[in-house]
Amino acid sequence: MSRGAKVALVCTGYLLAFVAGGVASYLYNVRVSKLPYDTSGGMYAGGELLASIAAFLVVALVPTLLALWFLRRNGTFWQSTALASLGFAVVGLLAVLTPLVTRESPRHPVHVLFSLLGLAQLLGMPLWTVAFVLFAVLAPTPRAKRLLVAAVGIELVIGACAAIHWFVPSPPF
Repeated sequence: MSRGAKVALVCTGYLLAFVAGGVASYLYNVRVSKLPYDTSGGMYAGGELLASIAAFLVVALVPTLLALWFLRRNGTFWQSTALASLGFAVVGLLAVLTPLVTRESPRHPVHVLFSLLGLAQLLGMPLWTVAFVLFAVLAPTPRAKRLLVAAVGIELVIGACAAIHWFVPSPPF
């Protein structure tokens, strides 16, 4: 299959994902319009947004995985992905552990964003772990695989921090 055909196939998959999101939005509106009128228009709009995004993301998994499959022999791409994944995991771990060092509420915008990254890491740990494992399986070079396995290990440490944070009374972070 030519490079152009691969790009066209992936782009068509994303176009279908957008269509699926639009159809989900339309079907949500059809269903909600039959409900009794309520003054919660913002809640209806939020529900429509979530339905649309969910449909898009589920359908977009196929072209995303297909694109990753097509890129499986590109060592530079996977090395860059592995380094970015490891960097993301390390910065996330630092963000999660920051409350151990600072006890006060962040006031500076950079500290607030770092705190938000820590929360995103705590909540998104299962997603990041699955993504990094998938990347490690697809990565063609041993070095990229090792870096991605290290990123998975860091995400598992973040998962342990999340378990401590939510299940231990008076957690340190």
